[in-house]
Amino acid sequence: MSGAAVPDHVAGTLPSHPKYLPMVRAIVDEGAALAGFDDAERHKLVLAVTEAWTNVIRHVYGGATDRRIDYCVDPAPGRLDIRIEDYGTFVDPAQIESRPLDEVRPGGLGVHLIRSTMDEVDYSRNDHGGTTLTMVRRGAPTPEPTDAHSEERGSA
Repeated sequence: MSGAAVPDHVAGTLPSHPKYLPMVRAIVDEGAALAGFDDAERHKLVLAVTEAWTNVIRHVYGGATDRRIDYCVDPAPGRLDIRIEDYGTFVDPAQIESRPLDEVRPGGLGVHLIRSTMDEVDYSRNDHGGTTLTMVRRGAPTPEPTDAHSEERGSA
């Protein structure tokens, strides 16, 4: 066994059922915490990813609850990379837009929320013919390393 550090990268596959959204939220929230984002920013990131995930279920899979969604959450100090990959039909990014913000009605603001929260948003065709959404958020303060021994000494 090597002594190399294990990255905080988390990847997996979940069914397109909404009952898995709490798990997705928890993974994103923990990734955002590891990257150093505060509670308010973590909340925004979780909301943006929830919107993206829900859009896959609703618009790509037409509400089907048994389709595959792959994900990757990759935190680094001051940065969070998230990838959501579907197995539907590729959607041209030019066709992905939110409704006008001055139009008062429910729904249609998920894309706006995603784009306003993330520093980078990229929709690309994946090897399965579907869409891979890559989102990057930068700017969290770099977490200070903690030394458990100095904390113990400080409390004595």
